[in-house]
Amino acid sequence: MTGPIGHLMVGPRSHGVVRYAKSVFDAVSVESADHRLAHMRTLGAGVASGLAECALVHVHVTDRLFGRTPSQARDNVLAMIAALRRPVSVTLHDLPQPSDGRAMHARIDFFRSVARSATGVIVSSRHEASLFAEYVDASIDVEVVPLLFDTVRVDKPSASAESTVGVLGYLYPGKGHLETLQAMSDLDPSIGFMALGTPSPGHEDLADDLAKIAADMGRRCTITGFLTDDELRRASAEVTVPVAYHRHMSASGSINSWISAGRRPLVPRTAYTDELAARSPGVLTMHANDDLALRAAIESAFANPASTWIDSAVTPSPTAADVGRTHERLLRRWSA
Repeated sequence: MTGPIGHLMVGPRSHGVVRYAKSVFDAVSVESADHRLAHMRTLGAGVASGLAECALVHVHVTDRLFGRTPSQARDNVLAMIAALRRPVSVTLHDLPQPSDGRAMHARIDFFRSVARSATGVIVSSRHEASLFAEYVDASIDVEVVPLLFDTVRVDKPSASAESTVGVLGYLYPGKGHLETLQAMSDLDPSIGFMALGTPSPGHEDLADDLAKIAADMGRRCTITGFLTDDELRRASAEVTVPVAYHRHMSASGSINSWISAGRRPLVPRTAYTDELAARSPGVLTMHANDDLALRAAIESAFANPASTWIDSAVTPSPTAADVGRTHERLLRRWSA
């Protein structure tokens, strides 16, 4: 019998990757009590206590959580792995791809260095596995464990709720906020734009850009700021038309959040959304991957608001129990 499995969360608890790491820990703890959780907001104070007895430590990793640049993040993660002095496995998030532009090569070096230092590697979609093999290191085998879905809870708002188009998640260029607002240009100005989230550090100006564009349209623009899980679920239910127009996603917690609130978001057809739709039919409304198709999809959704809600017979996959069992199996194998 090996020792307990450690789960080390690094970064602010509000960050999507950190929140997901906690969800995975909760799920795997249902399968076995022999798991330990530690959290560090930053790595500045050294490695978190509470992991000394663990046979293996699992960490959810993306470069932006560990340093201002990919190279700084690489050095920080490798130092953390060395300081833990035990096997470390990782779940990699936000794999590098050509849409990263000039940052792509530095991000590839980060992910390659971390993966080569890890005992085991998990990614969150087959699409991410293909990105890893093509751009990071085809010689390393990765395990695919799709992002878990919380239990779907449908709380439809009253008919008096204001009409809105909403985008969920951190605000940053490429997430689709600007494109979605611009796609609303022909809609009645009484239809508001909602951004369910807060700007990513360094992109606070995006909120000002959205407000100006909406004002020029004579349209309301609401940016909620950070929302707790319960607040996010309620806000997701109140949006009339949910949109996830991030065309370069490799896996998407934002889409999962829409679905867990019972919503069927409008999404562009990509390798990842095709994969998700095949695994969980009935949870997405897909359109072609361009701005004109998004505009048409939004108009169609307003004509048929029922299409933005998931049918009660649909169960998205994987569930928390599925993900908990898979992590228990993989982490035990890597800790042996």
